[in-house]
Amino acid sequence: TATKIEQCQKAGISVIFCIGELLEEREAGKTDEVNKRQLDAVYSQIEDWKKIVVAYEPVWAIGTGKVATPEQAQDAHAAIRKMIASAVSEEVANGVRILYGGSVTPENCKDLITKPDIDGFLVGGASLKPTFTDIITACVPPPILKKPKFVKVDGISPAAKGVNLFGKVVSAATKVDASDDLMEVLVGDETGAVTLSIRGDRAKDCEVGMTVRVQNAHAAMIKGFIRLAVDKWSALKPADAEDTVASVNESKNISAVEYELTNN
Repeated sequence: TATKIEQCQKAGISVIFCIGELLEEREAGKTDEVNKRQLDAVYSQIEDWKKIVVAYEPVWAIGTGKVATPEQAQDAHAAIRKMIASAVSEEVANGVRILYGGSVTPENCKDLITKPDIDGFLVGGASLKPTFTDIITACVPPPILKKPKFVKVDGISPAAKGVNLFGKVVSAATKVDASDDLMEVLVGDETGAVTLSIRGDRAKDCEVGMTVRVQNAHAAMIKGFIRLAVDKWSALKPADAEDTVASVNESKNISAVEYELTNN
C-alpha cells in the first residue's frame, strides 16, 4: 500500500487510503492501535496531503450490514485526526478529509454525518441503489429556498432595439402556434438562456450545438424572461461568420445574462 501511495503521489493521482480493524481487534480494544500502525506505514510516502483522503473502514462492517454506532465512528475518526496531527501537523489534520466506510445506508448516514470528525462517506453497495441520492442529500443538504425575485443586472429594458447576443443553440427551432412562418429557438450558456423569435428560413442557422451571433435584434420582456425578435433588420449568423451588420450598439450586448432569477 505504501508503494502504491508513493507512485500515486509522483503521478499526481488522488488516493483514498482505507484503514480499519478486524472484529477481534475491535473486541480486544485495539482499534486505535491498528489504525495508528496502518497510518505510520505511509506517512513517509506522502508529500502532498491535498491528494490524500483517509477512510476509516472497519473490516467487520464491510458488506456485512453491521455498522459502527455514530459514537464509535466518531471516536475512531477523532483518534485518527489526532494521530495525523501528532505525526504531521495540526494544519494537515484539520484539512484532511476522513470518511466513514462501513455499511453506510440512507438510514444510518443521517446520524453519522452529524459527528464533527466524520467528513463524508465511502459508499459501497449502497451506491448502486436508487436511495444513494438520500446519502448524498444527507451529506449536502439542499439549500433553503427563499422567495425568488428578478434582479436587473444590466441596463437592458423591454422594447430595447439594437440588442446583440452570442450564444449556443440549446434547443431546436419549433413552430409557434397560430403562425405560418414564425419559429422559436433557445440560445444560451451556463449563465442563462434567451428565446429567439425567427422566421422559418433562418432555422437552418440554428442547429443545436451551434454558436450563433445575433445583432440588432429587438428585445421583449415577458415576466422577466428575455425574448429577442430577429426581424429583417437583424443579423443571425454562425459566430465565426465574417460578415456582420455594419453598425451595431455594443453597449446592448446581452451575452451575459441581464436578468437573472436569484434567491435572496
